[in-house]
Amino acid sequence: MKDLYCSYYTESDEITSYMISKLNIKDNDIILEPSAGEGIFIDGIINQQKNIQIDALDINEKAVNILKKKYSDMPNVKVRLTDTLLDRQLDMYADRQLWLKITDTLEDKELDYISDNGGYYDKIIGNPPYGAWQDYDKRKILKKKYKGQYVKETYTLFLYRCISLLKKGGKLSFIIPDTFLFLNMHKSLREFLLKSTKIEEILIFPSNFFPGVNFGYSNLSIITLEKDDCESVKDNDVKIFTGFKTVRELGRIDENSENLQCFCYKQSDILKNENYKFIITDNSKIAIINDSKVRIGDVADVVTGFYSGNNKEFICAKSKEIKGAQNYRMVDCDKIYDCYDLKGIKNVAEGYVAYVKGSSDTRYIRKEDEWYVRWDKETVDFYIKDKKARFQNSKFYFKTGIAIPMVKSKQIKATLMRNRVFDQSIVGIFPKEKDKIYYMLALMNSNVINKLLHIINPTANNSANYIKQLPYREPGYETLMKINSNVVKILDMNPETDIDKIEVVNEENNKIFDLLYQDIL
Repeated sequence: MKDLYCSYYTESDEITSYMISKLNIKDNDIILEPSAGEGIFIDGIINQQKNIQIDALDINEKAVNILKKKYSDMPNVKVRLTDTLLDRQLDMYADRQLWLKITDTLEDKELDYISDNGGYYDKIIGNPPYGAWQDYDKRKILKKKYKGQYVKETYTLFLYRCISLLKKGGKLSFIIPDTFLFLNMHKSLREFLLKSTKIEEILIFPSNFFPGVNFGYSNLSIITLEKDDCESVKDNDVKIFTGFKTVRELGRIDENSENLQCFCYKQSDILKNENYKFIITDNSKIAIINDSKVRIGDVADVVTGFYSGNNKEFICAKSKEIKGAQNYRMVDCDKIYDCYDLKGIKNVAEGYVAYVKGSSDTRYIRKEDEWYVRWDKETVDFYIKDKKARFQNSKFYFKTGIAIPMVKSKQIKATLMRNRVFDQSIVGIFPKEKDKIYYMLALMNSNVINKLLHIINPTANNSANYIKQLPYREPGYETLMKINSNVVKILDMNPETDIDKIEVVNEENNKIFDLLYQDIL
């Protein structure tokens, strides 16, 4: 169940029992459920019949009222309506060594309490809200309280917050999206995890294992960790399990299932990765990726494109048949111009130029221009001045480059763009050596680059920063000439009728790139 707080309630017995088992609950444990929801975890813990105390918190008043009634005859379960991220009582329980700055929000007596205590809870279990909207006033508060953390995402703040509430040696088990493992925005959280906890294991599995959930942008994960801020955490071995086909396999990771893969890394090695990312592949490949001396970002400018500030007003589609065009106006063909001027089309009241936006059905070259952006001089002047518009990386507009959709598909479909403005949904790649444009176009359509990009960033987005990090291999003269010749052949073909022929030539390119990158494959 999902509510307006972006809470996805745990409704899987396999997930619930697995997470509870990882906590190794003992008599006299003090346990926190920071987003209690319907009390699924609490029910499972109570069934163990241990002498424990449970604090159940939730921001949803309706859920809290149900929980209070449900546990009214259990004095060891304390239910409280609160915002876990800002709760003052939890501030009293926090580990001052891990907390960055809360002194300006606490009274002196509370500070005395914190000074004498290193966390409060023995065990914490939860399924925190994912992606809940934080209004701008609350973001300001969260930025001050959680300095260095990405405050637009709730689940990572819950994880950070709850680790500070654990006693040293206390254990936590959370079910959360796996994006914290590799997105650049979560760099500070990863550093905190790797230096302040011993991560026991991480299970990564499809989000549809969770009833009622199916994220398009990521998988789900279960992370189990122990709080320990000593130097020895860096020698801890982190086990990461992938390849789950059914939810039942979550409780059978020791049974050598044919589907499952187990990767084991020392925390000290993960700390050596760029931005402390969890790169989930063989250790030898990680070393090669990390040690690559030349990357795409070194040999090409990799940038995102233009945003009008109001696409429905300034962007037009060629026809209603174009994917995503239903709510857009159709372009007036008499108002389309061949203008490549950053200052706009002169001496017209309203004019449009071809615009690269969205995904492509084909590789190497798009079938046709599907989108157009208003580009008369008066409108371009407006873009430059308007606070909502982003006239970013404008020196690359109308240049020859390579377009990659920001939204990832199973196979990258990179296309050549000439004399076009490109949208912010497009990553534009502009080789610094102009004779490498065809080589780079073929490289970005290769299987090896597709594989590497999914390793570096398994989420649904191909952002410019990740493409910059891809290892680059310089071709010899003969290789460059062969790739260039193949790309010329492809560009002379019809992207609609010659699909099979294009794939044959592309496969020739793949074999060349497989040799160049054979140490990583």
